[in-house]
Amino acid sequence: MDLPLVVELADGGHRARPLGPDASSRLLECWATGVDLPDGFRWAHGSHAWETVPPGERTIDVDQTNSSVVVGDRVVVKWVTTPLVGPHPAPERLHRLVEAGFESMPEVWFDLEWLTPDGHWVPVVTAVALVRDATDGWTWCLDEARAAVGVLPGPGLPFAHRLGEVTAAMHLALADSPTGPVATHGDFHIGQVLRDPAGELYVIDFDGNPTVPPAERVAHRPAAYDVAGMLVSLENVGHVVQHHHPEVSEDAVVAWTDDVQTQFLTAYRDGAGELLEESLLTTYVDDQIQRELDYADAYLPRWRYVPEAALRRRGRW
Repeated sequence: MDLPLVVELADGGHRARPLGPDASSRLLECWATGVDLPDGFRWAHGSHAWETVPPGERTIDVDQTNSSVVVGDRVVVKWVTTPLVGPHPAPERLHRLVEAGFESMPEVWFDLEWLTPDGHWVPVVTAVALVRDATDGWTWCLDEARAAVGVLPGPGLPFAHRLGEVTAAMHLALADSPTGPVATHGDFHIGQVLRDPAGELYVIDFDGNPTVPPAERVAHRPAAYDVAGMLVSLENVGHVVQHHHPEVSEDAVVAWTDDVQTQFLTAYRDGAGELLEESLLTTYVDDQIQRELDYADAYLPRWRYVPEAALRRRGRW
């Protein structure tokens, strides 16, 4: 069986393209049967043993950088659609997390990696177990905030303490030493955290920030970098709720934000306090707000009200 994809030069860079119908299903079969790979490709195996996957493919209809296909309602096959440029953060992060037995992410089946002309192994396709009936992070967290401020019926399902525990466990698995630095997630916000119907959380997408150069994406940093990203993200949820529900008082939104941020930080400190340089949080938070302004200006103008609201809360707008 031939590999159902090709890497070719297109739009000024090397890109992967699936070949033929049901390419995701055929790729799973290639992995299961141990097909000989062409030169320049390799499998990076995860923690999931092979299981028979029923037929049928469907695409995941959400905004994302890459293209994801669910096969047999069992496995998500993510195809990288951006240029294949190294170094890439995902192989190291996923390997460390699998080796450490980190359970708060979808179980990894495999990575298919390709060797770039300048000698970097980069992921082309990643297959992970489907988290059944999971809700994406922005959806469930916005609903929690709406319930807390009275827009939706409450009470909601507590999540912030567990989010801190999961983040601490992730960083302990990714830390170079007990005090850091850490192979950070690099693009850590609430949208990267799925929640299943029982309330368990799963971190996804270890590809780093797609808007920064590759060398910066793979950098090991203080744990505070990811922690600050999540603190800003939780605050952003409140800004979005207030923007769409102006009848809600700012005091109520601020109270919710303060509560979930405090729970998140308390649990993180309990789990990985030695990794957290708290003196860096304010700087990293400010940097993240500026990045969100820059991103809105460059790609998503309708998002600009969110970092503007963050600056207003700090008396800078």
